[in-house]
Amino acid sequence: MNAMSEKSAPYWWEDAPREQSVEIAIPDAMDVAVVGAGYSGLCAALELARGGASVVVFEAGVLGYGASTRNGGMLGPSFHKLGIEGLKSKYGVERTNTILRESLGFVDYLRDFLETEGIDADFVQNGRFRGALRAHHYDAMARQLDDLQAAAGVKGAMIPKADQHNETGSPIFHGGVVYDYDAGLHPAKYHDGLVRRAREAGVVIIAQTAVTGLVKTATGFDVVTARGTTRAAQVAVCSNGYTDKVTKDLRRRVIPLRSAMIATEPLESGLIKQLMPNNRVYGDSRRLVAYYRPSPDGKRILFGARGSGLDDNPVANLRSLRFSLSEIYPQLSGVPISHVWSGLVAYTFDHVPHVGQFGGGQQGGVFYAMGYCGSGVARASYFGNKLGRKMLGVDNCETAFDDLVFETRPFYTGNPWFMPAVLAWHRIADRFGL
Repeated sequence: MNAMSEKSAPYWWEDAPREQSVEIAIPDAMDVAVVGAGYSGLCAALELARGGASVVVFEAGVLGYGASTRNGGMLGPSFHKLGIEGLKSKYGVERTNTILRESLGFVDYLRDFLETEGIDADFVQNGRFRGALRAHHYDAMARQLDDLQAAAGVKGAMIPKADQHNETGSPIFHGGVVYDYDAGLHPAKYHDGLVRRAREAGVVIIAQTAVTGLVKTATGFDVVTARGTTRAAQVAVCSNGYTDKVTKDLRRRVIPLRSAMIATEPLESGLIKQLMPNNRVYGDSRRLVAYYRPSPDGKRILFGARGSGLDDNPVANLRSLRFSLSEIYPQLSGVPISHVWSGLVAYTFDHVPHVGQFGGGQQGGVFYAMGYCGSGVARASYFGNKLGRKMLGVDNCETAFDDLVFETRPFYTGNPWFMPAVLAWHRIADRFGL
């Protein structure tokens, strides 16, 4: 199969094709304008509308064009991004333990939300297996699991190399860890369900209408688009990896990175059972995160990792992801690939997500939720809900992440020019097991 024969649209769009946009009139005024119709923006809009606010959501592309329907559909507390010791050194033991305990509830929150809203998104909570690529990685995983169990009551178990065949058909690991809380879903079906519920609540969702300006006024903001302007008392920016210069004070605080995925053609059921015996979601201990899972229908394997550069490059992404897939699962060497796609995620300088209201600069007064560091399905949903509650000023809006300083760096404008060197270093470290 050559690079031109694979579909460059996400595999998820096969079962949940993107909606054809209909031109909707820009309202003259609304209580709230939300920038970005991903998980955060829609969850915030839904909460706001049900709380009595009039809400308009602006999306620059077709609905679901961004990471909300391009991700791997894998959910977890995402403890390993900074690590417990990194959190403790930055925020102290008490704040760290509070953050960890709250993070533990992200997946359960989304599971309950899907059930309450009646959204069928192929949700399955079968846990995650994370393989150790080196023997010393296994020891580090064991220490981390002990710390997580002590700090937050995390449920999981270490799997020694002698027993890892019960978890994975890959021969390259030195054992690993199973985390019980993690789950998988169909991200595009979930997004479509959110759109339906938001519309039913009265939210006006306007696609293919980028916000080109935010102008502060005495009563709120003028929200400027190419098709017209609306007045809003409050504005929420939920654009994550797609945050642009319109909100440059926020753009300076997120680092956009491209994550890419491939989907195999349908495989024999026995082969998938051999490679992924317990139908979990999967990862490993490399610095440049790789993530993989069976498709919800159990017929394919979906594999994702860091993309080649900030721009979409399907040929390069296919080459690197196919190599990594075959490295982990030699049994899949040469299998046909049906889809290759990518999207932008947003990292932060402190490796944690942020939610709140921006205090100064041109965007003073703007609310935001973003910076999910590549683990945004459950996080974005949870923080979107909390953001809506904060904007309404109602109870149960607090999070352990409130008031964390949303950092930037001198001279950084949102262009991650330094990332090629950082990623190159991580590739070298992965190669030598550092």
